[in-house]
Amino acid sequence: MLCLAKRLHCGLNSRNFRYGVTSITGLALGFVVGLAAGGAFRGSCAAIAEAPFGCAEFFLFRYQTLAAGGLALIGAWLLWVQIQDQRRQALEIKKQAEIAARIRIPHALAQLSVYWKHCYDAWAASDLSLKTMAPPYEAIETIMAAGPLADPETFVSIKKLTIQSQAFEARLTPLRNAELGTRQRLGLMIVDIARLNYYADPLYAYGRMETPCASYVPSTRETLQQHLDRYVPYRRDTATRTILRRMDQAFDSQFGRRPGAEAQDEEDDFETLE
Repeated sequence: MLCLAKRLHCGLNSRNFRYGVTSITGLALGFVVGLAAGGAFRGSCAAIAEAPFGCAEFFLFRYQTLAAGGLALIGAWLLWVQIQDQRRQALEIKKQAEIAARIRIPHALAQLSVYWKHCYDAWAASDLSLKTMAPPYEAIETIMAAGPLADPETFVSIKKLTIQSQAFEARLTPLRNAELGTRQRLGLMIVDIARLNYYADPLYAYGRMETPCASYVPSTRETLQQHLDRYVPYRRDTATRTILRRMDQAFDSQFGRRPGAEAQDEEDDFETLE
């Protein structure tokens, strides 16, 4: 019976389903007519005074409520099956749209990563004029388009990345941040790059279908600085130590100085953000 129900469910939009509905309806009507015919052939209607038009009329009159109730139950079940099938089809369409949006995320993140590396190079040179690459807005729009189709946890991660991208570009615009000095913008810049990479990393696995969702986890100073290791050379020469010291100063300006950290020269300090 369960297999029959599954077959009817799968063939809801097919010609076989219409044949099935016709068969079930005929079976129900046949049951009532069969009762009447059976009573007539057995002669049980001969003594029934309430059946002036024959045995069939009597049995139809007597069991019409039962027949109507049975047909109503069959109709309700068929309606329930149809609603479930429509829900299943809607979920399948949504799932296909989600997958189509997800598989585009890694490519968009790769474009953003190239842009963030370009921004890092400008930061490392302490020269914002070297940032000549235009932001890949199409990549950001691709990631934004996947947000409404994603699960709630992934949606938060996408929202965080989108908002941080907008803030990153706004802070690098001198006309909109005329009150910020170059040093302060550089300090904000490197921390923003760390945040962008932190928000992007879980979305790579999500876009590659390796994880069901990209859960957002609040960042810490340590996790953010770890995401900058990809930019820092392994060799620890004077230039690399200078880069690391500048990173520490930038993070000190937003997270506060670490307990026990050595004091830096006043000329190298960034202005503390309020």
